[in-house]
This record gives sequence, structure tokens and C-alpha cells, in this order.
Amino acid sequence: MSHRRRPRAAGLPPWWSPERPFREVLLALAATPGPLPAVTADRLAQGLAPDDLLRPDSPDPARVAATLEALGQRFVLPGDPAWPLAATPPEPPCAWLFVAGTVPPGPAWSVAVVGGRRASPLRLAVARSLGAGLARAGRCVVSGGAAGADAAAHHGALDAGGRTVAVLGCGLEVAYPRSNAVLFHRILEAGGGLVGEHPPGGRPRAAHFPPRNRLISALAGAVVVVEAGSRSGSLTTARAAGGRGGGRLLAVPGAPWDQGATGCNDLIRDGATLVRGLDDVLAELELAPAGGAPELPLRRWPAGAGPAARAVLDALVDGQVMGTARLAALTGLPPEPLAVAVVELELAGFVRRLAGGLQAVALPLAAPRGGHGPPVPRPRVSGAAGPGGGTPAPGGPGG
Repeated sequence: MSHRRRPRAAGLPPWWSPERPFREVLLALAATPGPLPAVTADRLAQGLAPDDLLRPDSPDPARVAATLEALGQRFVLPGDPAWPLAATPPEPPCAWLFVAGTVPPGPAWSVAVVGGRRASPLRLAVARSLGAGLARAGRCVVSGGAAGADAAAHHGALDAGGRTVAVLGCGLEVAYPRSNAVLFHRILEAGGGLVGEHPPGGRPRAAHFPPRNRLISALAGAVVVVEAGSRSGSLTTARAAGGRGGGRLLAVPGAPWDQGATGCNDLIRDGATLVRGLDDVLAELELAPAGGAPELPLRRWPAGAGPAARAVLDALVDGQVMGTARLAALTGLPPEPLAVAVVELELAGFVRRLAGGLQAVALPLAAPRGGHGPPVPRPRVSGAAGPGGGTPAPGGPGG
């Protein structure tokens, strides 16, 4: 598409001229603080040159290009052979991408796994297990590079020897959160990629993350939401997937009192596919089921634990934090048997104490003898176990 250029005018940077290549103008604009990438994309869609968005302090594109080369990053535009959004252009549109490592393979070969920064240990296990299972199925796992569920999904894909792509809301060399710096390095070392709309040095800002979420959705043929409160950023990704029409949307359910499942349950009510495990995701992708893999995370049921322990774990099995008063109301247990059951589960590694109450961190490996079987685990996740088959290493925060 040709774009109307204009003679030099006041307000343009000193390096600008009408003869400057279109790519160089866009590169300088991408490195200019202020203008949103979507504003440029909208201007281009109208057939207008983006030069008017430049400012006197817009950097010389030659300097920006040298910085990108030194950092090992690339500047990719719509129409380039490597442009990964041709089949699924996001809304609002995307004018450019910065890429480190491998360019995403496109939605036909990618699945997004997203969730919140403060996901429970069980939902972190879900994200990690799904990431591993999808990688084994030959899919690239896309997520937001955030702490919590995003990091768990990335780690799962890497643990399985697969590729994963992190879509960031800042410059690609800016480790945010810092706790994920090693993860980002590991992604690049394993042949994956870091992608974003922000130039080198771009700081993470709250306004960057909703636009980032639309890119996660556009880069994936399906979006799996493993955790989402009522105001979670994961719902932005989900809405973007649903708005594309062809995008598949899946969600892991939870108990009504689990605040981390509110958004997931709402998505399922509104038509998203319910995910009981990896096989549900593979079926949605029309892939062969994994079958036969253990659930996560798993521990041996404590010897001698009775119905009280079973009732407590059943109440906590969705991973929510629950105070003893709420546990007592749900289980009907008097204070002393409840306290004994909690200690049994805590010593066996099934629950942990937090400031807000108790939280489950593992599921039973097998039913104990004597008829007091463990609760039916929810959510049920098929896939390879994490390290040691126990509680997965939690990820860090994100947007």
C-alpha cells in the first residue's frame, strides 16, 4: 500500500526527509515515546503516511537499528515474510513487532495458556502441566511472560523440550518481572522468542498490558484460561480471542467460592469450552489425546488419615485460601477434629498455612485402604508431572 508523503515541515526531526524509506520512518516512530502503536496502525489503514506522528525528538532510525542489532532484536512489519499476524490481525491493529529469538510460528501451531499473577499452587500446576502437554503435542505455547500462571506455562513447555513465546509489555531486554529474567533467557536458549510492540528500553506500564493481551490472543489458535478473577487481565485475552470469531476459547473451572475461578466460570457459562485436563484441550484442537498421564500435583495419602482429612481437602481442592471458620462451616467438623485433620494434611504436604487461612498444594496419589478414599480432584489435569510429581515451582507476577 502506498502512503501519501508530505514536504518537510516544522515539528519533524532533523533527520527526516520525504525520501526516507517507509520502514525507517516506522522504526523511528516505534522508538518515540508517546504514540501508541495502534494509532500508527489506524493511520496506515487509512492510507496516510505516519510521518505526522513523528516529533522533533524522534530518534534517528539508524541509531535505533544499531541498538536492535546489538541486542539481537528484529523489527518486523506487516507484509514481511516473518509477520506472524497475517492470518489473525488483532483489534486494534498492530503496526509493528519487536522480536528476539524465533518469530512465533502463527496461530495454527500455537496455543495461549494464561492466568493471574497470584494463581493458587493447584492452578500453577494446571498451567505448567498444560504447557508441557501442549509442547509434547507439537504446539508452541504462548503466554504473557508474567509471574504466576504465565511463567508456569512457559516453564512447562520448556520442561517438555518444546518452544514457547512470551509477549511482553515492555522492551524485550527489560526483564519484567525481574524474577523471570532467567526464564526469558531460557526461552531464547531453547529456540523460543520474546515479542512485543515496545522498543529497547521501553518501561513496563499498566497501559501496555491490555494491548499486549490482544497480541497473545492473535498469535494463538486457542486460548486456555487457567485462572481469572472477575477483573483479571486474562479476561482481556479471552475477550480478544472470542472477538476474533475463529479463535477457540477454553477455561479451567473452579468452585463458586474460589475467587480465582470467577472469571473462568463466567467464560464457561458464556460458551467457553470446559477444561478438565489436557485431553479436553487436545480434543478442541482436533489432536490425538495424550492419555494415561498422571494428575498434578500428586502426593501419597497420609497413612491413617480419616474422613475428616478427606473432608478438609475436598473443601480446599480448588486451591482457594480458606479460613478455619469457613472450613468448619463447609465440612461440619467441630474445632478439635478440624485442627487434627489440618495438621495431618499439613505434615503430609497437602496444605499450607497462609495469613488468610489454609490452601491446598497437592492432590492424593491413590486412595487409602479402609474405604476413606481421597476427594475427586478438581481441576483435573492430564499431562506430565512436574519435577518430583509434587507441588510445582510457582512462577512469578505479571500483567
